[in-house]
Amino acid sequence: MLKKNATKNCDPYIDLLCDLIRTKPESRNIAAVNQAQAKMMKFLSERGLHCTMERDGERDVLFAATAPGKVQDYILCVHLDVVPAINESQYEPVIKDGILYARGSKDCLGQAVTAAKVLCSLPAGKKVGCIFTANEEIGGSTTAFMVEKGYKATRMGFIIDAGNGVIYAQKGIMVLNVTAYGRGGHSSTPWQFDDPVVKLINGLHNVINKWENPADIDDWRSSLAVTILNASDANNRIPDKASAVINIRVVDENEFDKIYEFVKTHSGLEVTRSKLTFPFSTDPNSEEMQKVLAAYNKAFKRESKPFRLCGATDARHLWKMGCPIAITGIDGKDSHGSEECIDLSSIDKLVSMFLDIL
Repeated sequence: MLKKNATKNCDPYIDLLCDLIRTKPESRNIAAVNQAQAKMMKFLSERGLHCTMERDGERDVLFAATAPGKVQDYILCVHLDVVPAINESQYEPVIKDGILYARGSKDCLGQAVTAAKVLCSLPAGKKVGCIFTANEEIGGSTTAFMVEKGYKATRMGFIIDAGNGVIYAQKGIMVLNVTAYGRGGHSSTPWQFDDPVVKLINGLHNVINKWENPADIDDWRSSLAVTILNASDANNRIPDKASAVINIRVVDENEFDKIYEFVKTHSGLEVTRSKLTFPFSTDPNSEEMQKVLAAYNKAFKRESKPFRLCGATDARHLWKMGCPIAITGIDGKDSHGSEECIDLSSIDKLVSMFLDIL
């Protein structure tokens, strides 16, 4: 079991990982995420990387590269923010049998340290950069900011985030706010009022009944899930308004308007959009993706096939660079959960994969 500072002078990359975890860089704690950015910049600058710290509002965003300039042959992208811990003990890393347990170990600080090791391991003459983004867990606007600033790859981009394979596509996201209005009052005399909760329930029920969700990951269709309900703040009061949030994962960007109209028509309620991110896809049979897959299987000694992701990564913004994008990462499990962890041996495996490709 690893205690605080037990890794000092052992492996500089594991030391860095533990230091970043203890920084507690939760997405909404801008100061802590900026501190993590500064630590990564110091680590890479000391090892001769070309580092630039951009500023997006109050957030620092690091770009580090083996050669000067915003345009590189390859761009890696990984985020330094994490979701809040379930308990404070998750911010003290524990290593047991080669597995490191901690908040952010898999999503995504272990991946970030792997990216750092890739940059530091490349031979001279390579043009490879990495964007260390600052708010992926709450939308990833800092990634979009960096792409808009002109940071791009001429050959290929990599999101280092997921793991257990090579991903060539992910769904987009649309969030809909559905609202029902009525006239509220004391719940003891419901006949006197117009209950918006009943309207909301009936509207959502109608949408859900007429929508067919995918059956599994291989059933590549758009999905719909009701995630938040808001109504009265007292158990004996009928409210004047009730609302719900629907989270939709979209396969094709041409579906956004159709799905919006579907929910509006079948709910019969007020529907507004609050979030929209586009899906992305790279041809899994392309020469670039086949090279990535071969290198991954060689490094991890597997026979995996490229697959698609229902969740979201910063690929939702990086694809705008206009080059092929692949998503991959180190092995681990339980991202955002109480047992979040990584297999430390997979760091060097992924580094080996990138050295083979780059």
